[in-house]
Amino acid sequence: MGQLIDEEECEVCVPFDQEWIFTYGDLVTLLLCFFILLFSMCRTDVEKSKQISESLKSMPPGSPFIFSGQSSNLDKASKELQQLEMPDDVKVNASKSGVEVSFSKTVAFDQGSIELKDKAIKALNKMMPIIGQLQNNIEISGHTDESDSNQKYPSNWELSVARASVIAAFLESKLIPIKRMQVAGYGDTRPRFFPDTAYKRNLNRRVQILLLPEDKDR
Repeated sequence: MGQLIDEEECEVCVPFDQEWIFTYGDLVTLLLCFFILLFSMCRTDVEKSKQISESLKSMPPGSPFIFSGQSSNLDKASKELQQLEMPDDVKVNASKSGVEVSFSKTVAFDQGSIELKDKAIKALNKMMPIIGQLQNNIEISGHTDESDSNQKYPSNWELSVARASVIAAFLESKLIPIKRMQVAGYGDTRPRFFPDTAYKRNLNRRVQILLLPEDKDR
């Protein structure tokens, strides 16, 4: 027979009516483990966020191609074109439609003329190493306004197509394959600004070079 232990001789014995403390201790231990697990998961998410942030630093600011699945070639071309030293009226814009370079009337053509200006030629020459290395197709579009006219091209439609064709011919002379290019003329049907001032009309008279994403290639 085992020897009975007197309650007074056992300092660790817990009265029967206080046994709830064991359950409470288990609960506190489980809660501690739960919060430790949550904390470790939060730390992992922070590290993952840092890695994602670092991976995106090489992308051009505000690039629309980051999560769209488009070619990284367009990302690179957009960034390189924006870094070129160009006249103020040459604008580079990246969108889901592609990478667009816009030459306003003050850079590309005088009013009523289809002769490419020296400013535009210099800008195009700077762009050639970037455009030439791509395989993406190119859409060249001409835009005029109602005050633009030329005796040889009686309508704005014809004048806008003629200007776009001049740009296409220049790119062809720089060994851009003809099969990569398409030409369009929109006349004065797609103004960027309401033509109530001479300055706004100048901005509406433009030629645009659009580098198309692969899924829009012909």
